[in-house]
Amino acid sequence: MGILPVYKESFFCGIDRPDGLQLVMYYEDGIVYTDMVVDNRFEGYSDVVHGGMIFGILDVIMWYIIFMETKKIGMTRKTEMEFLKPVMCNTPYRAKGRFDRVEERDIYASAWVEDQNGDCYAKVTALFREGKDMSVRAFIDRFDFSRSSPEIKAHFLSILE
Repeated sequence: MGILPVYKESFFCGIDRPDGLQLVMYYEDGIVYTDMVVDNRFEGYSDVVHGGMIFGILDVIMWYIIFMETKKIGMTRKTEMEFLKPVMCNTPYRAKGRFDRVEERDIYASAWVEDQNGDCYAKVTALFREGKDMSVRAFIDRFDFSRSSPEIKAHFLSILE
């Protein structure tokens, strides 16, 4: 389908956040992904991306895939993270996520970081719950759809119907 809208205030995706990563999220064939090169501002050890940054990127990807597959605004409840190899600063990677399943109120998704050969460096599985007591309109109004296709914009706005 293409480029997903940007949550304007997002540290990870916000276009107007020079302090952030400004990641571009894509949705295609049931997968959300972003191509990323994280610089040394976010290292935890010499030339290694801080694990919290890796988790944050994967958490955002899982949020997007849950929304695209269920039209639910999910909130992270529980995660299991594995760091398999160091994710190096200034090196290209792709982070991907997929929707796994819904069991009653529980929404499951998973995400991972891989290199250009498809080798996995970090992965996470997570349980999300639908957000409660929030203004869906105010939430949707915080997205910038300027780079998204009409189909993706319509998908996001359909939650208001």
